Amino acid sequence: MSTEILTGPGADAALTEAFRASLRRVAASVSIVAARDAAGQFHGMAVTSAGSLSMEPPSMMVAVNRSASVHPVMRDSGRFSLNLMDEGNAPLLEAFSRTELRDRRFAPGQWRAGPGGLPVLEGALACHVCTVAETHDFGTHTVFFGRVDAVILPDGPGGAPIVWCNGARLPAR
Repeated sequence: MSTEILTGPGADAALTEAFRASLRRVAASVSIVAARDAAGQFHGMAVTSAGSLSMEPPSMMVAVNRSASVHPVMRDSGRFSLNLMDEGNAPLLEAFSRTELRDRRFAPGQWRAGPGGLPVLEGALACHVCTVAETHDFGTHTVFFGRVDAVILPDGPGGAPIVWCNGARLPAR
């Protein structure tokens, strides 16, 4: 048996809740989108709404809530890095997901300044360093379309990505 939630007068709250519940069922890899402000400080957040866009030109996209602290930094600097998290990076996930843990995000030894001074996560499966080519506001978010300027890959085959589904990390392979 299934439940249908339809749009219409008075259905907004029910539709929003059903939509939220449906998205929790989508398995998605976790990345950290990060940027550097004019003073050289790193800012970032964990995201599942990121991915490749095009091979020609090489490009990535990421959706960022306009209320997120990294949003104005990305907008103003016109650059960002997208770091695909490895299971070994799992201890960082909570700090990048909760505002009150912001001071724990960029611990020395886990991050370095990469091309253009952008944050690169040591041990990430991959890091894409991007220049914002376009943006599009929709609802509460801005979609940043980034031209890939550099790709950083670790030596070796890499580990397992962190995958999130139904409000929890899926077990590594």
